[in-house]
Amino acid sequence: MKTNSTMAFSVKGTNRSYFSEFSGPASIHTREDMHVLDRLFPFPTILPSFLVDYIGTCMLSKLTKEWKLMDELGVLRDIYLLGSGDMLQHFLTVVFSKLDKGQSCDDDFELYMILHESIRNSGDFMLLSAPDALVVSISKSHGLGADQLKMASLSATPPKSHDNSRVTNGLNSLNFTYKVAWPLELIAKSEAIQKYNQVMHFLLKVKHAKFVLDKAWRRMWKGRGTVTVNCKHHWLVEQKLFHFVDAFHQYVMDRSIQFAWRELCEGMASAHSLDEVIDVHETYLASIQRRCFVAPDKLWALVASRINIILGLALDFYSVQQRMSGGAAISAIKTRCGMDVARIEKQFDDCIAFLLRVLLFEINVGHFPHLADLVTRINYNCYYMSEARNMTVAPVSEAIKLGKAFPVRTG
Repeated sequence: MKTNSTMAFSVKGTNRSYFSEFSGPASIHTREDMHVLDRLFPFPTILPSFLVDYIGTCMLSKLTKEWKLMDELGVLRDIYLLGSGDMLQHFLTVVFSKLDKGQSCDDDFELYMILHESIRNSGDFMLLSAPDALVVSISKSHGLGADQLKMASLSATPPKSHDNSRVTNGLNSLNFTYKVAWPLELIAKSEAIQKYNQVMHFLLKVKHAKFVLDKAWRRMWKGRGTVTVNCKHHWLVEQKLFHFVDAFHQYVMDRSIQFAWRELCEGMASAHSLDEVIDVHETYLASIQRRCFVAPDKLWALVASRINIILGLALDFYSVQQRMSGGAAISAIKTRCGMDVARIEKQFDDCIAFLLRVLLFEINVGHFPHLADLVTRINYNCYYMSEARNMTVAPVSEAIKLGKAFPVRTG
């Protein structure tokens, strides 16, 4: 039998020689052990740099070609960033309708069946590697990490006539889990999936606000033959809400997410190692979080708080309209609904003024130039703020008297 010093010499040039300097259980005592190590590590485990670069090139080639990394990241975009036109359309319609009726969405099995019915009826169902690759469950933490919970406490929640907290918690509790194929899960780790879910929760709130405003508009359009001054007031407030929600939805879906995806593709094309690929994906996620205002930063939390208030006001307005249609002949209900619409208008105007000033300040100091597009969409034709940056919007009741033009929905 060889001595320990001989064994140490036989593995010289590798980091395995370290273990042979000791006696006891950590030392290699037999020739059979050495043969096992030689078979497991046929080359030195401290590799020359040129060999590391070669292995990295081979891994990148397999990631992008054989394992189709970009296709898998595209699936994550279609699911969590709602990039697919109809994969989750049926699921969201059912969930939104249940929440609007005051029903709970806390049955995992029911949600699972609705989700997979939506996937089966979708034109994009072939995107998933397996039928059960995507599942939805109810999360008790509502998808918020410590940073998000801390930032959420920065602003007080305004009084609401509609139980928005129940609806918001219902959407935040939805946790989507996609089984990323191995070894691509090294890129899209569980922490990344959690970030995807946080962005998705915000997008669902935007989608839901747009959903209820569409329903409100259809109901008001049916009753357009009996328009009164109060009805005109309600209609114009709805148009202001819809203009913001629709403009913000277009900015997020058409401008922010698509632009971030283009940056991801360019970054992946220039990556030369596995570490660089991981860094590019993390940068992509951070960009999406900033552009969707869910980044763990005080500024973004303040902006997001006003956006969330406006999305909540859309739910408030829908609730008011439901009460109006159910008891329009009762004077007390009409009076109360008129007061609620005035409150919604006042809160909306305050939030718009805050958002425009903060966003314009960030643009002026050279931060986040993409916000200029959001400001242009919101402040279309300088409706809310003049070029001199003076607020020009008047309350709806005054605008009706003055004949001021509102952003009007088309189609």
